[in-house]
Amino acid sequence: MLKRVAVLVCVFAIAGCSEPEPQVIDMDEVAANAGLASEDYEVHENGAIEVKSNLTSAPKVEDVIAAFKDAGLPLGEVIVQTAETDPNERLGRPGEYVGSAQFEDTRIEQPEPMSELEFGEPDLPVGGVIEMFENNKDLQARKQYLEQVYEAMPLVKQYMYASELGLLRLEFSLTPDQAKEYETVFMSL
Repeated sequence: MLKRVAVLVCVFAIAGCSEPEPQVIDMDEVAANAGLASEDYEVHENGAIEVKSNLTSAPKVEDVIAAFKDAGLPLGEVIVQTAETDPNERLGRPGEYVGSAQFEDTRIEQPEPMSELEFGEPDLPVGGVIEMFENNKDLQARKQYLEQVYEAMPLVKQYMYASELGLLRLEFSLTPDQAKEYETVFMSL
């Protein structure tokens, strides 16, 4: 019996020391399973897949504002933010949005202007906010963060629409039909 156990231990030890069979992975099949067409990617000699973006670049906030105006949406004051004027202090920071603008919808009653000395920053128009991102990962992180804020503080909830690289937030005082007007234009860009 002891001899059999010793033989089995030796067999298992030898089997465990052998080199594993190399696994062949068809990278074209992997890409197809990920929903990529052959023109959307390139397989390099080392087996890495490089995914080609079909986006030339994200529209700029100015492009979105122009599209809203061209569609006849009731925009009033528009403020395009810079890294220095962004009230959230996120514009241009790593992992954050790369373009931002606040705009007034003239159907919404705007609050009375407050002195910058009283409030500490200039009044922002009430209507909507556009944020543009370098990549979808950053956009999704921002969207998830805002969803958590809305869940914790329902009084600040807004309509929110995400395109590939842009996020549009609209005041809840707009009706669903009014918000849909913005969404339709935004999603067409």
